[in-house]
Amino acid sequence: MKVIKGKTKIAIIGAGVVGSAIGYILKNKGYKIAGIASRRLESAKKAASFIGEGEIFKDIVSAAKSADIVFITTPDKVIQEVCDKITDNGGFKKGTIVVHMSGALPSTILNSSKRLGAKIVSVHPLQSFADPKEAVFSLQGSYIGIEGDKDALIEAKKIVKALGGKHIVISADTKAMYHAGAVVVSNYLVAILDLGVKIYEAVGIPKETALQALMPLIKGTVSNIERLGIPGALTGPIARGDVSVVEMHLDEMRKNLPHMFRLFT
Repeated sequence: MKVIKGKTKIAIIGAGVVGSAIGYILKNKGYKIAGIASRRLESAKKAASFIGEGEIFKDIVSAAKSADIVFITTPDKVIQEVCDKITDNGGFKKGTIVVHMSGALPSTILNSSKRLGAKIVSVHPLQSFADPKEAVFSLQGSYIGIEGDKDALIEAKKIVKALGGKHIVISADTKAMYHAGAVVVSNYLVAILDLGVKIYEAVGIPKETALQALMPLIKGTVSNIERLGIPGALTGPIARGDVSVVEMHLDEMRKNLPHMFRLFT
């Protein structure tokens, strides 16, 4: 394996969207992508091609041994299992920084690696990603929650800076609440938009047209929140205290969409 002297070596275990994106950015910021491993060999090859370097390993233990920092970017449900397997087979060198990027899970799920002298940290971007190219762009300027061992946090802050993000230090025991806040903003927003589209469908506006018609309003609202904050961005009858208009909305919802009425009360 060719190693460039002086560069921090990274292994990526789990070559999906996030693993590919961080590998690409960090490689271009001076890190050495030493190893890539994934459940499917084809995924590892695809990630290596996107990143532009990285030896492909069939064995996750060998991949981990190649690096100073090991990113476990697998699905949440197998992060601990993967970490335990690498630990049980002596895959972490003393002083290795072991990282996962789950929003919901604390860094402590990586605790087994400490038996080999590793340091642990979680690094979670407050961002959603559809594909690696989009993720590389979206990470710029994103806030990234980090928590873990003191020494690992120092390295995590360097990683966040390299990714073009801004770090927020959180604690392991508040990780689930931190993630809940992100889910409310991301997932609930989609649910609210779906509700608005369904109301428009009820008055005869096709779904695709309804969403297109509402997009400028959605973007304008988000822009106002960014500029004016909360509650400064609040507009409409609620902000004006126009009770009669709100009552009219409720009456119409009760008559025309009774199964959704409770969402408004």
